[in-house]
Amino acid sequence: MTALELVQGQLDAYNAHDLSTFCTYFAEDVSVVDGRSQAILFVGMKAFRERYHDTFLHPELHCKLLNRIQQDNIIIDHEEVSGMENGLVYAIAVYQIENGRIQQVTFY
Repeated sequence: MTALELVQGQLDAYNAHDLSTFCTYFAEDVSVVDGRSQAILFVGMKAFRERYHDTFLHPELHCKLLNRIQQDNIIIDHEEVSGMENGLVYAIAVYQIENGRIQQVTFY
C-alpha cells in the first residue's frame, strides 16, 4: 500500500467508526504526539485502540479532509472534525509512514 493509500484508508475507517480496520493502518508501536508541545500523548497499539474506542463512541463523529500534501513518506492533512463534545475542530495531522504502516501521528 502506498503512503497515500494508508492515510486515506485510515480516514475512511475513522469516518466509518470501524476501529478494527482503522487500527490495521498503524504500526504496533505507533506514537501520537502533540505538535505544539512535542509531548508524546500515547505510544503503542493498546493505548491507541483504547483512545480511539472512546472517540468512536460519538455517533456523529466525522472528519472532513480540507487539504492534503505529501513529501515522500510524510503526509500532512488539514482536517475539519465534527461530532465531538467541543463542536467543530480544525486540526493538522502529520502522518509518518515507515515499513508499510503509519508509525507516528503528530497533531496540531
